[in-house]
Amino acid sequence: MLAFDLPSHQVLSWLPVALIALYVVEILSRTFFGPLRRVPGPWATLLSSLPLRYQAIKARKVFWVHELHQKYGPVVRISPSEIDVADIEAFSEIHKIGSPFLKSPWYVMFRGAVNCFTCSDPKIHGRKRKTLARPFSKTSLRGNWEAVVVNLAKQTVAKMKEEATQGTTDLLKWWTFFATDVTGEVAFGEAFGLVESGQKPKYILDLESVNRARALRAEVAPLYNVLKTCTFGYFDPLGQADRNIERMSFDIMRNARLRQLPKANIISGVLNESDPEDRFSEREALLEAIMLVVAGSGTTAITLTYLCWAVMFNPAYQKRLEEELASVGQDFGDAQLEALPFLNAVVQETLRLYGAAPGGLPRTSPKGGCRLAGFYIPEGLTINTQAFSLHRDPLTYNDPLEFRPERYLDGKMDGKAVFAPFGSGSRTCLGIHLAYMELRLAAATFFRECAGVKLADVTTPESMEIVQYFLIAPKAQRCLVALR
Repeated sequence: MLAFDLPSHQVLSWLPVALIALYVVEILSRTFFGPLRRVPGPWATLLSSLPLRYQAIKARKVFWVHELHQKYGPVVRISPSEIDVADIEAFSEIHKIGSPFLKSPWYVMFRGAVNCFTCSDPKIHGRKRKTLARPFSKTSLRGNWEAVVVNLAKQTVAKMKEEATQGTTDLLKWWTFFATDVTGEVAFGEAFGLVESGQKPKYILDLESVNRARALRAEVAPLYNVLKTCTFGYFDPLGQADRNIERMSFDIMRNARLRQLPKANIISGVLNESDPEDRFSEREALLEAIMLVVAGSGTTAITLTYLCWAVMFNPAYQKRLEEELASVGQDFGDAQLEALPFLNAVVQETLRLYGAAPGGLPRTSPKGGCRLAGFYIPEGLTINTQAFSLHRDPLTYNDPLEFRPERYLDGKMDGKAVFAPFGSGSRTCLGIHLAYMELRLAAATFFRECAGVKLADVTTPESMEIVQYFLIAPKAQRCLVALR
């Protein structure tokens, strides 16, 4: 008998030893030869992405990464193939125009389809953005949709006042209705009717639930894909939900076109472009419409909610803002509001601390690797630059955790910091001017019409603690206020 020709029971007895040996070799290999072994971070992140995924599922990912920065410095390893960078120069290099740092596959994994937001190919993105950017310019927005935003803001505040006669009103609920109706008007030419009805239709409920689940799927993609494969595609709840949402979105888009609404809207614009190269197919328009509704509703609603809460939590700021707003005429417009120093400082400070999507903006390191903040990063790895940490840099901001709008007065912060609540570079959010318009007009309408509004007793710093999956939200999932 040859030495290696062992009986089967002896082979089985050695199997656990072999598996343990392989595991030890893997640990040693990652510890001493892993591509990010020289980047500081917890030892466990050399071996596995589980610590990162665990924090994401707990809705604490941005907090955990920020704590790592406080312990290890501006560049930290958060998984065997992923880092986060909180360095101003590195951020500028990663997100500059023409950057070789392309969007990582996470974006398509998150959305499940390619649109202007998820697209990583610069040429495809450039074509899509060129077509979509025109209607999102400040001039176009003020000419076509400012009156719509003003009217919806007035209707929303009126509904808040009506609800508050019963005791309190929920700002998060009503600002969500407001922002979603605005995106309906801009995308399709008519609102979804949330402000009027005070309820969310099935389409919006499905969209919200799917996006919460999609954020989790992006964090546990390997497990999700294994279950999908092992069940021959039977386990794919998000895939089926996406198909249902696309079907409902197509119906909304088709009905809007059949009615030939007189108002301009984004979808009709991209479908009717005069230049064939810029014109979108129905499928492209559909995916962009879904993106607009998702990106333009929850984000603005969350930021508006935190803006109102932060101002009311500081009575001196509330008094100052209400006095400034009293100085403008009754029929104010966005251009007038843009000239108000304190209102705009409040908006900026809210976006700094409570931007709705403060996560990592994942990019892929370019071919040949790169050097960032003194560390060499091999090609093909994921590089995050979470705004949550950049906006809380104590080297840039005095008392970075405090809500202090005055820091943005008199040009004190000009050019001194990374400010990226809407991303940066050529991938800056298309809806940035629409978001600013909504924030200014809605906040101004609220604090003029509801001067002296107070936080309800149950609305506390604890109830407003941030939880974060993809977007942030108050832990209580509401923000109750009482009107005089």
